[in-house]
Amino acid sequence: MTTSRYSKTAMVLHWGLALALLFQIGLGWQFETLERGPNMFALYQLHKSVGIAILVLSLARLAIRIARPRPQPMADTAWSRLIASIVHGGFYLVLIGGPLTGWLLVSSAKVKVPTILFGYLPLPHLPIGPSAHASAETLHAQLAWLAIVLLLLHVAGALRHQFFKDEDLLQRMLPLKLERKSTAAIATVTVVAGLGVAYASGTTLSLADAKPAAQSIAPSPAPEAASTARAQPEAEETPEEVKEPEAAEPVKNWRVSKGGRLAFTADWNGTPINGTFGRWSSSIRFSPDDLGNSNVQVTVDLGSASTADSQRDEMLLGESFLNVAAHPKAVFSSSDIQLVRGDNYRARGTLKLHGETHPVTLNFKLKIDGATAKVTGTSKLRRTQFGVGSGEWSATGEIADAVAIAFDFSAQSAP
Repeated sequence: MTTSRYSKTAMVLHWGLALALLFQIGLGWQFETLERGPNMFALYQLHKSVGIAILVLSLARLAIRIARPRPQPMADTAWSRLIASIVHGGFYLVLIGGPLTGWLLVSSAKVKVPTILFGYLPLPHLPIGPSAHASAETLHAQLAWLAIVLLLLHVAGALRHQFFKDEDLLQRMLPLKLERKSTAAIATVTVVAGLGVAYASGTTLSLADAKPAAQSIAPSPAPEAASTARAQPEAEETPEEVKEPEAAEPVKNWRVSKGGRLAFTADWNGTPINGTFGRWSSSIRFSPDDLGNSNVQVTVDLGSASTADSQRDEMLLGESFLNVAAHPKAVFSSSDIQLVRGDNYRARGTLKLHGETHPVTLNFKLKIDGATAKVTGTSKLRRTQFGVGSGEWSATGEIADAVAIAFDFSAQSAP
């Protein structure tokens, strides 16, 4: 059984795959000159998502091609029939093999970057080792070049049949009726323009501004904290006049109120990536009159880290960085708290993070009003000192070594 036109489903899949393939080719060209950073990371995630979508749609298109009747080929010579068969078979090789080799490429990488399709659906890695990485990369690139050649041949063949042989080829794959040559010409120009836009979109797309939260993810810090975002401690500020207390205050237990904030900022290729820890607890014993017996301990649930980007967060929590599965907590314990000047204090202690323990200093401003205390502060730590960032991420060329910490909260004195 034959037909003069393709089914509506086949038409939708044909043009959808054409647009997606040209977009992917354009995006591939952009990767050749794109600087590594948040924009490249986001575009790679989109590239993987579109690739898997192409794989699924291509399998659906192949099933329809086998199950549903389709028009007979218009090839008029043995050579044209051979070329048409090669081109159509080659397209299925590209549309199915391209995403599969890309999947292999991601799965065999030394640094396991999670793939979340379109930000919602996790795609597991294939069970394959790093030894296959180079071969997968070569095949993926060769299939991209093959796609370009096939597209040129396919378009040339379509134009030949439509305009040089006067055969109504477009009518078979378009839902419109092309009753005159002028209508066919307009439809051809529209199709070519649409495909060109898809390619151009891939070559120029930037996601750096699409998610402004990647630039400023944490809630707006208090004025004191904002002035120290680049780690100039509050101790450097002009001294403030304070009245001496009339009587020494004993050491009190303090309970942190809801709404506190613990944030971090890392530098990726000159772009600040801000995040927060959603869950942390503290044990605070403090009196400005008895700093020798004052102490602070803060326990951070590393699994609550968020930069408002699910794909980046998966990577942050994985083995390459925080490795939350093996080291779920970070603990700061003070050993010495000193008054610097005015309301500014400095707490020295140790931070246990990622299986490493090293000295860390917190600079903070404290204002006590009766039973309420307000605290804002900053610190800095070196991620490589704690082994955060393995493999290619252990270098500091892309992600800076220094990580800035900022915190602000209110606390109530506990009985």
